[in-house]
Amino acid sequence: MAKERREQILKAAAKRFGRHGLGKTTLIEIARDVRIGKPAIYHYFKSKDELFYSSINWEASQFIEDIKAIFNNQENPIGARLLEYFAFKETINQNYLLVYDTILTLFKNDTLEREKDIIKNILKDEEEIVGLMLSSIYSGRIESMDLSLPAYIVHSSWGLLFSNILNSIAKDGKPIKQKELMFNSLEKLLS
Repeated sequence: MAKERREQILKAAAKRFGRHGLGKTTLIEIARDVRIGKPAIYHYFKSKDELFYSSINWEASQFIEDIKAIFNNQENPIGARLLEYFAFKETINQNYLLVYDTILTLFKNDTLEREKDIIKNILKDEEEIVGLMLSSIYSGRIESMDLSLPAYIVHSSWGLLFSNILNSIAKDGKPIKQKELMFNSLEKLLS
């Protein structure tokens, strides 16, 4: 029961912090969302800051689990999984606001060490998942996989997200098939 309650608090907090940020979110609002008293939150978290960073970590783990599910779907060929992964990453600013906002802090040069550590862990986990997928799928086709290839795919997928946002401004919302372009480039690289 305690683990479930903690998870409920994290989920509600992630939603609140994602919408309103750390400064405008109160513990009273989070407690009300979970239908508990504010003191109950202190049973699980020492402070609002601890709850905030725990919420980011919780959301990051949800994000990584979704990526694992994409690449573990053996019913889809590798190309379909890669395209699904790229499409999934394009929606992070809608579905994983805390992770997205944490990534954005890197561009503002006001990232705290705790936030950098969270981002490093996300990137490390993503690279590991992509690396496992590449080594299992392409083991016969790639004699020795360049160890930087998984990082390249992960970093490029993040770039795809920001590129699409910039494209929507620059091209008045006219879509460019960037996912497909990236996928075709990877296919050529891996063949």
